[in-house]
Amino acid sequence: MGNVLINFSHEKACEQIAGLVDRPATEVFRVLFASGLEMRYEAGQISRSELLAQLESGLGHPPGRIDGGAIIEAACDIFWPKPEMEKLATDVKAAGYRMVLLSNVNEDHFAFIKARYRFPELFDELVLSYQVGVCKPHERIYRRAIEAARCHAHECAFIDDVQENVDAASRLGIKAVTYKSTPDLLHII
Repeated sequence: MGNVLINFSHEKACEQIAGLVDRPATEVFRVLFASGLEMRYEAGQISRSELLAQLESGLGHPPGRIDGGAIIEAACDIFWPKPEMEKLATDVKAAGYRMVLLSNVNEDHFAFIKARYRFPELFDELVLSYQVGVCKPHERIYRRAIEAARCHAHECAFIDDVQENVDAASRLGIKAVTYKSTPDLLHII
C-alpha cells in the first residue's frame, strides 16, 4: 500500500513529532524507526500505549509528559494521494479481478487512511501486518495473502516498492514486481 497506492513520509512524521516533544527529528527517528519500535507496532506486537510509553522513555521524558493523542495524530498525518494508482486499482477491480491488500501498516495509520481515501474499499480482503502479527518480508504474511486470494501462489501478482519484499514473495512462487513509478508499472503489466 505505502508508496504504491498512497505516498507517505516517515521524515514528516519525525518532524511533526519532534515539534511536539521538543527533540530533534533525528532523535525521534532513532527512537521510533531505527530502534524497530514502529515496526513492532506495525506487527501488532505492542499496543499503542506501549508504543507511546517506549517513545516517551526513549526520548528521555518522564512518564505522562507527552500528549499521546497529538503524537498519534502527527504520526498519521503523513499520507498524500496517488490518483493514478487509485485509478489503476479501480480499473483492475472493474475488470473482475479478486484483489487482496497486503500491507505493513499499524492500526492507527490504517484507520486514518480508511477515513480519508477510497481505495481500501476496492479490495476483497485485507491482510494487514498488525492483524497478522508479522510484517513483510516474513513468509507467514504472504501465505495469509495467498489464502485470502483463494488461488495458488503462481496465480497471484504482488506489487511492492521494497525489493526485499518482492524477493520474499517471489520465493513463494508469487509473480512479484518492484514498483518504481506508475508509468513503469503500466509498461510491465
